[in-house]
Amino acid sequence: MKTYLIKFSDHEEGPYEETQIAQMFADGRVDRNTPCKPSDGGEWKTVDDYMPMLKYGTQLPPATKIPAVPPAPPPVLLSSQRVSVVDFDIPFWSVLKIMFKWMAAAFVVFCCFLPAIIVVWLIVGSVLAALISGAMSSLHHP
Repeated sequence: MKTYLIKFSDHEEGPYEETQIAQMFADGRVDRNTPCKPSDGGEWKTVDDYMPMLKYGTQLPPATKIPAVPPAPPPVLLSSQRVSVVDFDIPFWSVLKIMFKWMAAAFVVFCCFLPAIIVVWLIVGSVLAALISGAMSSLHHP
């Protein structure tokens, strides 16, 4: 039986027999465009070029069943354990939308405090004007 080398992520694996490649094709580990070549020499082509009958699925073995392994339960966090967030992957437009909402909220708060700011500014201004006026009035009398 003919054997082939298969290229996965720029490294060669094999040699595999045609039945093994058919099983890998049925399992979805290789596809029609996976590079392969005969192990006795030849040029790199696709699996479809060397074994065109695989794409029809008539001679494929049944896919191997991978047993489902239940996920491990998450570890129990104690109150003394610390959690640190390293990175947020947030799209730019979502960040921009959040910033516009913060700006709108800040504008509303500023408008609410604007009358108080104006009153404080007028009081400070009148105190400064009185001080400057008093200082300037003492300059007229000899």
